[in-house]
Amino acid sequence: MLNATRRQGLFFVAVASLGLGFADAASAALLAYEPFEFGDVAVPSEGQYALGDENAGTNLLGGQDPTIGPTAFYGGAWIQSGGDSQAVKALPSLAYPMFAPGVGGVQQETIQFACCSFGRTGREIAGGLGAGREDRTVYESFLIDFGTQGTDDPTQFGFRGHELWNGAIGDSTRTVALIVNHFAGINELSLIVSTASGTTTVAVAGGGLDLPTLALQNGGTHLVVMRYSFSADGADAVAVFFDPTSSVEPLVPDASVSVAASDLAITHHGAFTGFTFSGAGHVPGAIDEIRWGDTFADVTPFIVPEPSMHALLGVGLACLAAARRGRTRR
Repeated sequence: MLNATRRQGLFFVAVASLGLGFADAASAALLAYEPFEFGDVAVPSEGQYALGDENAGTNLLGGQDPTIGPTAFYGGAWIQSGGDSQAVKALPSLAYPMFAPGVGGVQQETIQFACCSFGRTGREIAGGLGAGREDRTVYESFLIDFGTQGTDDPTQFGFRGHELWNGAIGDSTRTVALIVNHFAGINELSLIVSTASGTTTVAVAGGGLDLPTLALQNGGTHLVVMRYSFSADGADAVAVFFDPTSSVEPLVPDASVSVAASDLAITHHGAFTGFTFSGAGHVPGAIDEIRWGDTFADVTPFIVPEPSMHALLGVGLACLAAARRGRTRR
């Protein structure tokens, strides 16, 4: 049986090693990292956008095609849906507790015509995902602020959230959405998955996350990790982890949907989709720091205090050394 000193040493070593492992995992390579970096003018080869203005119709997100690495994840420029223009703004990056600081700007809606904010833009994923081609799991993370209704009618906040599509950008081709949608009576944050097999809607975290609640938590900014599991001959699945606190994948997601027919396909992902027509008193939503990766840790770069972990590892090794000396004396 291990004596108390040795047990304590092993505990410290285990905890420290685990923490250092998290730090290594959190720095793993990404498939794509989209911080909405900008310059005075667009420099696509450096991943930079030109700052835009929806009201003026200048430098809109649609049509811009920055090179976003570290892999060739994207297959083309951003595509604007109809007249629903969006732009990159020179605002501070959205921030989340203990999350790696962002760079660049943010994609945020602008109130137009003194009454409304509206926009929908998507970008093609090279080769697409799913459609029964192969067994694969891919993770997406992003920081999102759903905005607030402010002085507008709280029953008219409309549609706000993040969407993904198959084939084209629009309502009829949407395959996955994480949204609040008063137009459809969905007043709490919900995961919606649509394929030829049907549509399933699940409230995130069991419900209760309405727009006022979302605005109060974490200063209004939330970290979302979405897991897309594709199967060549089984069930596809989408899972949502809402406001995780580390790079360790939780055992239980906050929402999940299984697609038995393995017919989930994603060809484009969106920025922040928002449609609000209730007046000029609301604060539009925003999205930032979009990441795609092969693991949960790839897309969640939490800051781990490595010096403390190294110190903890040193304490554990010292305890083990003390235990060995004690055995030698005996």
